[in-house]
Amino acid sequence: MKKFASVFNWFQVYVVLIGIVCVPGIALALEPIATIGQPLPIQHSFLDNNTILRVVPTHIQVVDANTGDVMDEFGNLAYCSDVVFSPNAPYLAIQSSNRPNFVEIWDVNTREKISEWEIDDEFHIAAFSPTQPLLAILIDRRIHLWNWQTGQHIDTTIVNLYGNAFAFAPDGKHLVVASKEPYIEVWNVETGERVEHFRGHTSIWLRGTVISPDGNHIAMYNSRETDIYVWNIETQALIWNTKSGTGAIKDLTFSPDSQSLYVATRTQRLSRSGPNPWEGWDDKVRVWDVKSGQQIDAFSTKFHDLNGIALSPDGKTVLMEYPNVVVLWDIEEKKPIQIWEDFVGESYPSSVELSPDGKTVAAISRQFIKTWDVASEQMQLSISADGYRFEDMAISPDSKRLAVIKDPWVEMRDIQTGKVETQIYPHTVMSMEDITFSSTGRWLTVSGWEDLVIFDLNNLENPQILPPDVVPGLKPYYDELTFSENDEFLAASVWSNSTHDRSYWIYLWKREGETFVFQYAWETIELDYPLAFHTNAKGSIVIAAPDWKEIQIWELLPEKRQMLTTLVNKGGPVRFSQDGRYLYSPAQIWDWQTSRPIKNTSYPRFDDINQDGSVILSYTMSGQYQVYDVKHTLSLLPYAVEPEDKKIVILGEIKRNQLLQNFPNPFNPETWIPFQLADKSNVTIQIYTPTGDLVRTLSLGVMAAGNYSSQAKAIHWDGRNNRGEPVSSGIYLYTINAGEFSATRKMLIRK
Repeated sequence: MKKFASVFNWFQVYVVLIGIVCVPGIALALEPIATIGQPLPIQHSFLDNNTILRVVPTHIQVVDANTGDVMDEFGNLAYCSDVVFSPNAPYLAIQSSNRPNFVEIWDVNTREKISEWEIDDEFHIAAFSPTQPLLAILIDRRIHLWNWQTGQHIDTTIVNLYGNAFAFAPDGKHLVVASKEPYIEVWNVETGERVEHFRGHTSIWLRGTVISPDGNHIAMYNSRETDIYVWNIETQALIWNTKSGTGAIKDLTFSPDSQSLYVATRTQRLSRSGPNPWEGWDDKVRVWDVKSGQQIDAFSTKFHDLNGIALSPDGKTVLMEYPNVVVLWDIEEKKPIQIWEDFVGESYPSSVELSPDGKTVAAISRQFIKTWDVASEQMQLSISADGYRFEDMAISPDSKRLAVIKDPWVEMRDIQTGKVETQIYPHTVMSMEDITFSSTGRWLTVSGWEDLVIFDLNNLENPQILPPDVVPGLKPYYDELTFSENDEFLAASVWSNSTHDRSYWIYLWKREGETFVFQYAWETIELDYPLAFHTNAKGSIVIAAPDWKEIQIWELLPEKRQMLTTLVNKGGPVRFSQDGRYLYSPAQIWDWQTSRPIKNTSYPRFDDINQDGSVILSYTMSGQYQVYDVKHTLSLLPYAVEPEDKKIVILGEIKRNQLLQNFPNPFNPETWIPFQLADKSNVTIQIYTPTGDLVRTLSLGVMAAGNYSSQAKAIHWDGRNNRGEPVSSGIYLYTINAGEFSATRKMLIRK
């Protein structure tokens, strides 16, 4: 009591949250308020003319080719897993990166795992036999054979081999191998003997081994040039080779009738004159007559950086894969049937940002700018670079504009419509790479290597060019730039190469009127993320400098800086709370003045954070981004408050109704549905298919206000419909109705 009395004598109450027992909700996992984009496509194969298998980073999707709808999902993948399809894709092999020495075989039609076994080492090249249950895997210069139905190791048929690619012949008895040596070999998998030797080329970089469906021809390409080669299998004669465009060959496949060869190229060399668009784009599919070697067709889309193709079994459509875009193309009509681009993904250079108001997510790659509305989770804009290249973007502090580097210009665009409002030509900046709005939105920095220019958006005619030689003997290359509150200071993280090593610095400028004047610089650690400013109640300026492992916090004095503390970082940007007491970093909140982490806060890792720290953006392993509203978590932080005329609130009291994410999710066959009630209510939970068909109704009756998030209190669903039948794999929606409150979430059954 003496402790509390002394606190009240200072007219302040400090609410200290200690552990989960005192405040049950403080350790409750946060649920995202939005998921941005669809899982990122990595690989495709046609199961039939109307069904596509799509590999995404975390699992396999079964997709309706006519609509793009995901009909089912199965399998569990980890980052950088390898997936190999059998001919016509009824089976697939998975090597998961979290268990690199294990192989899983799945039946695509039943979505069931057939077998699993351990191998000596991880693999990157494998092939299914088309006639028998054999899987060939290249491990440490040896091709091993397994019976994939049982996981039994059969034989090691080929040794002392540097293989680039291989494929089974249609008879299933022979394996055609492209070696890094300048020859192609054919091995009999039953005898383990080399039976043929293809000649006629000198390349040691042949890849993409494909055999025509009729078994008469084999085609390969040179991964370092634009050459394609076609041999007659019976005679082992090279019947023709040619160059396919100017781009790098990324994929090739025979038509179902074996008469045509489809070759996909990706742009690798561009040129341009002045401010005109780039020339030399070669993201194209060319079609070659197999017998004559003559080109008979070619087609392309408006998209660039073509990665691969997949041809439908009837040969009428082709799937074209680009970074963050998939196109289904009608070969006869020469036009797209479907364009799927609701993907955020990763494409260099890539930037994904959350608007300061937390309502918009924007992503930029070389070819596109995309925006999503957080509330609806819908993609709003997809803006093409139209032959140019995007390099970087920044969102204005009022969340109304996008500043975009579209070399050689900087464009100011309306974030809602994408319309260009202003075009700036920063001719003094070579190779523009970074763009930053000031805190008030009045100034805009544009940097590129050692060039840095500040534009006053109220007076674009007179930009301020900052001289690079402010530190004697140092040639700076600008990385991240950040303004302090009210644009009083500008700081830049800088690196410089010397004769001995690379050094890292922070440069500081102070605004005097409408001009930024250099103050001083100091050497620091390599900084991976933007700096963060805070001005405390005494008017002192504090700056946080984060790298991958630590955060240095400095106080800026008139003529020098002073180190205050160093904190642990877990990789990501940082931001001070609005009152400056706390520092938000990925997965951790710090009381930075005492160097103490705040424990028991449900604060996930993040890749971006909005202006007041209340909304964060996190990358997921599926290639999507999730948005979290963390205002509730921040409200649980210990703050000093005046007790006079304040309403006393009981810690742990439920303040609003909430439907939480079911657990486990995905599940098989049962799950629990958690929720919170602020008031006594009559509660019903209904489960639907994505098309709106009612599956199950769970009538819970009148329930008291409280937290129903634990397994003991959450609502159990056994995975059965109203008739007592087990439901199939797929996505389902569950809706809670409690008085006037209603909310819906998604869940996934994976069998």
